[in-house]
Amino acid sequence: MPLLKSPDWPLLIDLYFFLVGLAGGAFMAAGVADIVGGKKDRVVTKVGSYLALLAMIPGPLFLIIDLGMPSRFFHMLMVPKAADTIGMSAITIGPFHIKPYSPMNLGSWALLGFGVCALVVVLTLYLEDSGRARNLGPLRGAFGAIGILLAFFVAGYPGQLLAATARPFWMNARPLGALFIAIGAATGLAAIALILSLRGAESSGSLAKVRRAYTIALAIQGVVLIAVFMAVARGGPAWSVARGGLLTSGSYSLAFWGGAVVIGLLAPLALEIRDGFFGGYRRGPGMVVVASVLILIGGFLTKYLIFAVGQA
Repeated sequence: MPLLKSPDWPLLIDLYFFLVGLAGGAFMAAGVADIVGGKKDRVVTKVGSYLALLAMIPGPLFLIIDLGMPSRFFHMLMVPKAADTIGMSAITIGPFHIKPYSPMNLGSWALLGFGVCALVVVLTLYLEDSGRARNLGPLRGAFGAIGILLAFFVAGYPGQLLAATARPFWMNARPLGALFIAIGAATGLAAIALILSLRGAESSGSLAKVRRAYTIALAIQGVVLIAVFMAVARGGPAWSVARGGLLTSGSYSLAFWGGAVVIGLLAPLALEIRDGFFGGYRRGPGMVVVASVLILIGGFLTKYLIFAVGQA
């Protein structure tokens, strides 16, 4: 089958996808801590919510820079006049349109909705902490629950976008959406742990929970990464399998095995298991800093290399 022209995504888009995934993972952790956690876990809600909002801010800017004009970003959400040309299956509400079949359009709407939810949650936390309002928990819980669902979507949709693109390796790597969700969860939790480790004893109980959570997310990331290569090997044509070979034995193999797998996946897993994952954690914040930084590096490298191999 003929291939589409390569997207030729620059580094800014790689950073955009990484930060959006991290924001989704951080917000999921914050929402869960707010809904089912205790009072001591409020620090996770605060750090995760603020982190998600801050990580979201550069994303649309990077996307607008790549598109060239701000109007192109808004054209993903709306058109001046409703027209049949936007697609027969599109849901049109005035100038706005939703395309259920378009990962890019759905991703843009989810990104907007997620940003609104993160902003509302952060505002409720700020107003309560500053003494300007009380009992905003129900409002925060409602927007937090919606935000968690959107966070799953925005963390995973870049992977589904790649899988829907007619490029070697990408088009046969069906579990990419699940892989990106796992990476987003691991990096979001690692970023929260990195910040909590600087707060000292006041966050020690919550920090242990976050460490266990990012260790589990990291293990899931490894399993899904294997599933991606199995999907390509079983269902992909020879030229798609060969493109995946650039990661395992070709020009990207050193960065993939040495950086994404060993440094970013196996090393932090080994550190966490050795430090007490199955019991009580024994070491101070230094170990958390090392493991968290390795997870962040590994998450970015994994996404970057997947983008690169599809455009090689």
